[in-house]
Amino acid sequence: MKRILITGLNSYIGNQLVDWISKQKDEYQIQRISVRDNEWKGMDWSIYDTDLHVAGIAHNSNDASLEELYYQVNRDLTIEIAVKAKGGDVRHFVSISSIIIFGTKKEKN
Repeated sequence: MKRILITGLNSYIGNQLVDWISKQKDEYQIQRISVRDNEWKGMDWSIYDTDLHVAGIAHNSNDASLEELYYQVNRDLTIEIAVKAKGGDVRHFVSISSIIIFGTKKEKN
C-alpha cells in the first residue's frame, strides 16, 4: 500500500485526488494536513511514500503589498516542505502550482 501525504488541507486538487483514489482503497492510504501553522514541522514523515504539496496562494491581485506573502507561501513554504520531505525519507515530492505565475495576459513579441 502506498502512503500519500497531501500538504494543503482544503485544496481543490488535493480533494479531487482523494475522491479519485478513494476508488482504490486497497492500494493507497492518504492523509491530508494543514501547513498554515507549524505543527507539520514536528511530524514524522518517514511513513509516507509521497508528499503531494498543493498549498498555495493564487496570484489574483495586483496589490504590491501582497507580494511578500505570495513569496512566503508559494516559494519559501514549498522549499521548507520539500526539505522536510527529503529529510523524512519521503521518496517522491510533487508540488503543484497554478500557471498564473507566468502572467495573466498573453504578451505580443
